[in-house]
Amino acid sequence: MTQRNPKEIYSSRIEQYKARIASIKRVEILLSLAKLALVVGFIAVFYLAALAYSSTHLIGLIAAAVFFIVIAIIHENYIKRRTFFQTLQTINEEEIMALKHEFPDYDSGEIFQDLDHAYSSDLDLFGERSVFHYINRTATGMGCRGLAAWLKNLPADKDSAPIKERQKAVLELSSKIDLRQNVQAHGKIVEDSLERLDAITDLIQEPVFILPKKGLILLFHIMPLITFSVIGLVIAGLPWPILFLPLAASMVINRQTGKKLIRIYLMAMKNTRILRNYAHIIAEIEKATFSSTVLAKIGESLRSNDKPASLCIQKLSSLVGYLELRRNPFFHPLFNTLFFWDLHWTYRLEKWKEKIAPHVPEWFDSIGRFEALSSLANLSFNNPTWVMPEITNNDFVFRAQNLGHLLIPDDQRVGNDIEMDGKAKIWIITGPNMSGKSTLLKTVGVNLVLAQAGAPVCAETCVLSPIRLYTNLKVSDSLDKSLSLFYAELQRLKMVIDGVVQHEDVFFLLDEMLKGTNALDRQAGAIALLKQLAASQANGFVATHDLELTKLEEDFPEKIRNYHFDGYIEGDKLFFDYKLKIGKCESFNALILMRKMGIDV
Repeated sequence: MTQRNPKEIYSSRIEQYKARIASIKRVEILLSLAKLALVVGFIAVFYLAALAYSSTHLIGLIAAAVFFIVIAIIHENYIKRRTFFQTLQTINEEEIMALKHEFPDYDSGEIFQDLDHAYSSDLDLFGERSVFHYINRTATGMGCRGLAAWLKNLPADKDSAPIKERQKAVLELSSKIDLRQNVQAHGKIVEDSLERLDAITDLIQEPVFILPKKGLILLFHIMPLITFSVIGLVIAGLPWPILFLPLAASMVINRQTGKKLIRIYLMAMKNTRILRNYAHIIAEIEKATFSSTVLAKIGESLRSNDKPASLCIQKLSSLVGYLELRRNPFFHPLFNTLFFWDLHWTYRLEKWKEKIAPHVPEWFDSIGRFEALSSLANLSFNNPTWVMPEITNNDFVFRAQNLGHLLIPDDQRVGNDIEMDGKAKIWIITGPNMSGKSTLLKTVGVNLVLAQAGAPVCAETCVLSPIRLYTNLKVSDSLDKSLSLFYAELQRLKMVIDGVVQHEDVFFLLDEMLKGTNALDRQAGAIALLKQLAASQANGFVATHDLELTKLEEDFPEKIRNYHFDGYIEGDKLFFDYKLKIGKCESFNALILMRKMGIDV
């Protein structure tokens, strides 16, 4: 089978969208000319009507206005189509950037950074140029939150079934590039955020206050009739001050309910277009057919109500749009006084919530899960040489060939083979500075996270048992918590130990333990910690410069093994091959580097 070429596919799609956009622009020009002609015709007919009034001229004016409105609506639809295709073109251009290891304009997940998390901070999962930033293709707040949750919350037990089901969904969705990109485009057209998602969620969950008040409902329905009846009586000859009676009553009612209505308006404000695009996203998913269980369940959840979820969210968008009339300082005071505008549309919103609100959390969750799966599917599509790991429920196993870090470009990445079978295996990795020890630990950690999230891994082959992950790679002192480097690291190591004690299936990654204390205490403490870990059922990697730790292989030959990286010198330059080798390192480069800096040692 010929391997797909993502760059060629994206380039082809860009050309297709450019052709469509050019075609739409030509139609837009014709529609603009038609609108201009109708305006000129309208002015001409109006001028003739002013000279000599006739019913023919009146009919002509009405016809011109109707035609103008129809053409304006058609023109607006073409503008929306052009915007949609332009967004799709941008998406494909950004994917070509991503293939070059440039970072597209997607959320970096900085809000999800957590220094106290078991592994996410050490592995650079979130933030600028992070793992999340590289793989994220979500365009809604729920998608962003969903993908982050999958990366931060690995499966809690050894059951491989959920991971395998998610893998099937990712592989199926990988081939559905039109569906994935259409959903992306609908989301990107309107800027969404977690703050806006929370506001929409709060609006839907806000307790009703009009529905239980039958008297108020009757009042704001009959009061406009009374007001217009009084206006008719004034026209018929009654004294005009009588108008103050219904108007004063309207103002009192609006004042009594004003604070609550303002609260609802603030939650609804500026969310009409976002809700409309949620409806478009849901409609795209509703139209698709799926074979994998995970995607099929997402589709079913969007059809769990009498009406399609897309139509229900579209209705919500319309209701919120009517509430946003409050932003108009000219029409809102008049309409709200005469018709109780805010009360009427809030009442309709509450009736919508009464029937639909219980389904909305599941619908939003479905959007989030679909977008998270779509991001992982996009990662799979962009990297056809990567492998979907084999997940097994057997005793712990972690085997991988040519395992690499996804954030290192292909032409710079050096892969390594990992083979760890059975519990209670610890690899002590030594080597000179810059030789690749820390990178290997991050490579292992990131791929363990991706594998258990249901994503492909950067390797040729991979077999893995579900595992809990704990890391201690880059602890620093904390001024805001008044913690020294040493105490901060002790807290981090305690988290690792607690995880090992509480759970049987743990994988740990430790880099240069106890950096914040003197050499003798550091060495004694590290040896004691490794002996404690060796006595457990945990597995892990330990990177260190301390060769004393490598002697533990003699004490625990069945559990501890030594590996190393090395480098070589040519002339006055250091070179590294970044390949992991068996045994302890025999050469280090600290003194060489110091001499190169002009320090006499």
